[in-house]
Amino acid sequence: MAVAVFAFPITVIVSSEFHLDTSPILVGWCVVLIGLAAWLNQALVRQVRTLLPFLTAIGVILFIWLWQRQASTSLVPKTGLTWGYFLTPEGAKARFWVLVCPFWVGVTCLSLCCVVAVVSWWRRGARRSLAYMIPWWLAAFVIFAIPSVYLDGQGNASIFI
Repeated sequence: MAVAVFAFPITVIVSSEFHLDTSPILVGWCVVLIGLAAWLNQALVRQVRTLLPFLTAIGVILFIWLWQRQASTSLVPKTGLTWGYFLTPEGAKARFWVLVCPFWVGVTCLSLCCVVAVVSWWRRGARRSLAYMIPWWLAAFVIFAIPSVYLDGQGNASIFI
């Protein structure tokens, strides 16, 4: 649960204080999630097949981030994302392909992975242990959403940065 609570503030603080790109920090959070998923799976279920939805979720997160980065570099002007750019008529297409579509595709895929993980654990008899995976999935959703929160805040002018 600590990962879900502290992932966003730590990412923002570290990237702003040390003037770092957020990509290595976000990939680091994914490594933490993989380690936690392996530990959780080993401690409660002890079967490799039940780990696959967790690993697939990490793959989905990385793929969506790559999609957002590629769409951003090709659709956002070379001068960079300006405050409120997605609200302009020329920014509407970029908003859809950089922010809206990847976010909802990612949420849908992560939700499916979560359902598959719950069903997998249920079938393996880990019914009482299902509650232990809730913090992991919450952390996965939070970590997945970090780039979208930044893009929304800057491009939709929903927060002042």
